[in-house]
Amino acid sequence: MLGIKFYAIILVLTLIIACSPTSNDPTHVEMSDLIGLWDSSENIAAKTDVMYTRISSDGSIIEYDFDGDEVDGGLECYQIDTGSLKNIVDNRFLVSVDMHAKKQFEVELELLDAGHALKIYFLDDNDPANTLKSQIWTRVSDQALLDNEPSCRNH
Repeated sequence: MLGIKFYAIILVLTLIIACSPTSNDPTHVEMSDLIGLWDSSENIAAKTDVMYTRISSDGSIIEYDFDGDEVDGGLECYQIDTGSLKNIVDNRFLVSVDMHAKKQFEVELELLDAGHALKIYFLDDNDPANTLKSQIWTRVSDQALLDNEPSCRNH
């Protein structure tokens, strides 16, 4: 009888451990944590450059930069560029893009606010332990937000 109780307790403990979340470590970021639409707007000289970034499960990136905001001062449309994101190790990712002067760079990511925000650390190419700047993106709950917005390519 004691043997059955012992095995039952072991079984329950094993189930609890197996079903528990693996980690609450915000520096442990996986591709699945990044999937979705993010408000990646930047403040530049007290003006807002309106941008959104969509990340898919395969690591594809689509950046939507609103051309008609107070920074760009252009048309009422979005400049749309693409790129990719690849996990290197832990919370470090390689970004490959055509939308920036640097075509490939490394970033470190940290999840904030239970995954509703993402802090991006832009690393110095010469010294990856040194952060050049950081930026916080917030998750956009309406995934269809940009589905009907005009692309500047159509103008």
